[in-house]
Amino acid sequence: MSLLGLFAAPVGAMMAQSKAMQTIGTNLANLNTGGYKRSETNFYTMVAQTYGSNRDIGGVKSITRTLISQQGQLLGSDNNLDVAINGNGFFVLNTQLDGNGPTYYGRDGMLGMALGDEITTTINGNTVTSREGYLVDKNGYYVQGWPVNADQSTFPTDEASLGPIRIDPETFTSNGEATTTAEIGLNVPSNAAVGYNESTFIKAFDADGVAQTYQLRWSNIVLGGHTQTMTPNWALPGGEAAGFTETNAVTAYNNRGYEKEFNVTWTKGANPNEWELQVLEGSDAQSIDGSGDGTPNSLTVTFDPLTGAISSTPTSVTVQGGGSYDEAFTFDLGSMTEVAAAVGAITQTSIANDGTAAAAQDNKYSLEVLENGVPLSIDAASADGTPTVLTVSFDGSGHLQSPLNLEIASATTGPTFTLDISDVTNYASGQLVEGHYDYNGRSNARLHHVTFNDAGEIIGHFADATTRPIYKLPLATFTNPDSLDPVNGNVYRLSGTTSEAVIRTAGGQGAGQFVPNAREISNVDMADEFTSMILTQKAYNIGSTSFKTIDEMSQVARDLKR
Repeated sequence: MSLLGLFAAPVGAMMAQSKAMQTIGTNLANLNTGGYKRSETNFYTMVAQTYGSNRDIGGVKSITRTLISQQGQLLGSDNNLDVAINGNGFFVLNTQLDGNGPTYYGRDGMLGMALGDEITTTINGNTVTSREGYLVDKNGYYVQGWPVNADQSTFPTDEASLGPIRIDPETFTSNGEATTTAEIGLNVPSNAAVGYNESTFIKAFDADGVAQTYQLRWSNIVLGGHTQTMTPNWALPGGEAAGFTETNAVTAYNNRGYEKEFNVTWTKGANPNEWELQVLEGSDAQSIDGSGDGTPNSLTVTFDPLTGAISSTPTSVTVQGGGSYDEAFTFDLGSMTEVAAAVGAITQTSIANDGTAAAAQDNKYSLEVLENGVPLSIDAASADGTPTVLTVSFDGSGHLQSPLNLEIASATTGPTFTLDISDVTNYASGQLVEGHYDYNGRSNARLHHVTFNDAGEIIGHFADATTRPIYKLPLATFTNPDSLDPVNGNVYRLSGTTSEAVIRTAGGQGAGQFVPNAREISNVDMADEFTSMILTQKAYNIGSTSFKTIDEMSQVARDLKR
């Protein structure tokens, strides 16, 4: 090797250490840059030719690699659009709204909103022009995500379904959808006083996305059964003179099992063995003669003079109360008799009534569903005459036995939906304890703001105080992420040695988790960088000293020639 060839090694050393110092400087400059991944410079020996134990011109060359797979520090943020990735994976980005631009991958979750096309909307009767808004990263690249499925709870997971995420206030104002299913969990107290009733309120969306409110009224009084037949076993005093009259009160049950009182009046007629029967509700006489003319006529009843048994027809009358829950019942006269010589009051031996009274029963509650204060039909299938009241039964452990769900059909413009009540319990809580209520459908309310959860779901918070998932972020993973090609703006693209991206959901198959209200800054360690800086400076100084020494040697050789 000639003397001049000796310059190659120190020159290469200074060039390599200069590159290393540049890398260190870039790392320190980006100490707090979101999503920045530090680089490190390594070296390898260059040998032009070897022969035997001798080597020709040699030296060193630098090579820089970016440590993309190393986790950066997470910092909390007050911005709801900031979200960090803790673990493996990258945001999927596209430079164009329609998805036809280059696809990039990033780690900086400092997200914002970019304006799109103009839109018109009507607010308080006025037409207003605004702009669409889409979720973007700090470079203005469109963040890709999955829109929620029609069930409002699940999401697609394939790459083809990814698209831009629209989050402006008008995004869902024309996207209402009726509720079809809902489920509720609560506890009605098993130790409440008799007569206890309490309500809870639920919401559901109609076909236009307008929220409708329903009242669920619970009572520990279980309805009884209405009176169908009442049979008095009475003896009339046949020895009384014509014009004798007596009124007795009888109690029937309406279709809720509540008592209803009627007055039964018997008046001795002018003819032997003949009586006039009249039934009154309060002071209002009932039509009982079977004519159906609505006139409150009395009924003439004749008894056999020998046996005292009723001999006329009909032997029963129909009584219909005027209350909202009153059902017609039969007043059976077949057991009525007349005692020829008897005088004084009517002898009331007994009166049979097949109705049952409403009462508190262990492990049972009554449920009504009201819309705008009006009870809805929820138990028509039982054909028990009380379609608006449903009896709910529990076992001795407080678990619901029947029914497990009920159909709620609005009487106005609201939806028809199935309410799952299988999570309703009957423990000794002293009062109604609300648990959860979930329902599908969509409101047409304006989107107020969005937040993230650790699964990457974007939760929409709407002006009507409802929340629901609207999009979900994917995570792109790579077999060899450190081989990605860095691009300006702390994003990456595929290089010739990078595997294809695999789109995953957060927490699944090696993908990381999202951290809401946080940002990932660089993975640069300042202490390590300063340590590397000192070592690099020393190495550079050594190379420069070698260069200076060889230069002095060349000067000596030059002077010898003279």
